[in-house]
Amino acid sequence: MSERITAILLVAVVALGAMTGVAAAEGHLGVAVEQDADGTATVTVTENDTAVENVTVNVSVVDAENESYAGAGEYETDANGTVELRAPDEDVTVDITAVSGNETASATVDLEAPDGLELDVANTDDEPVVTVTDNDSAVENASVNVVLADDAGENVSYAGTGDYETDANGTVDLPAAEENVTVDVTADTESESVSATVDLTVEGEDDEAEETPFGQLIRDFIEDISDREGGIGAAVSDFATENNPGNAPDHAGGPGGPDDADDDEDAENETDAPGNAPDGVGPDGEQGPPDHAGDGAEDGEDDADDDESEDEAEEEDEAEAEDEAEEDDEDEEDDEDDDEDGESGPPDHAGGPGGN
Repeated sequence: MSERITAILLVAVVALGAMTGVAAAEGHLGVAVEQDADGTATVTVTENDTAVENVTVNVSVVDAENESYAGAGEYETDANGTVELRAPDEDVTVDITAVSGNETASATVDLEAPDGLELDVANTDDEPVVTVTDNDSAVENASVNVVLADDAGENVSYAGTGDYETDANGTVDLPAAEENVTVDVTADTESESVSATVDLTVEGEDDEAEETPFGQLIRDFIEDISDREGGIGAAVSDFATENNPGNAPDHAGGPGGPDDADDDEDAENETDAPGNAPDGVGPDGEQGPPDHAGDGAEDGEDDADDDESEDEAEEEDEAEAEDEAEEDDEDEEDDEDDDEDGESGPPDHAGGPGGN
């Protein structure tokens, strides 16, 4: 009986040794690295998915000639099988090697430098919103200071200058600018500070500043005319009529109203209206050129005179168009001055209510 029990115990010991050998053969070391938003990294060493204490961990920079990392060196895992690495000052690639007995495990990891304290200003053409974050997390109770930039100009002002404090969302609301202005915005925490120079704009102000004066449009149009045969007066006149900013709308009537306009048309159709031919002139009157009118060689002289007249007319048209453009510019400037002064009235040469 005792021999049987001894045999059973021996078999059990052999089986247990076999099982232990299999576990040792299947066991392996593992290394995992996780980086937090603040830039710090945690190295975890496991064996058979179990944390391993007192494992040696070596950290080295892959490209040591061009990169550096203050966290490089030798560490030992704690009871949780972990090692804490500091945040890098700049992005760096490192090799991490864990050594436990005769086993090793390695990993190559890119460690990114944390964003740190950041400041952003949005909605700059309306009511600006300043947002302060630290490693992508909102910073509450950060001090925010807004001042005019050094190059803002002497006559520029902004009602939003002053000191603020961020809310729970890390934001500060600023008033809309009344004119285009450049400001310096600075955010401070107990340990860090960050600044930004921001252009605050008024919607539509830039568009008005870029509007081309009507007189300049006329001059540009004249320069672009390539076919000047027969003069440019008609083309300039049409362009001015179509593009003059002072044109009345289509539905606007004449000075005297629609009825007066109809009366004018009737008057033009009268036989004695200006421009109608007298009774004795027409097909029956057979009135022709005067007796002293010549022909032949004189026609050539007339053609030359016509060419010279056309050239002179063209020059006169161009000069008149430019003069009109300059007058329009002056009128526009006068109108703007009147609008700014808030004063309007009859011109200086106008008489009193009773006439001169």
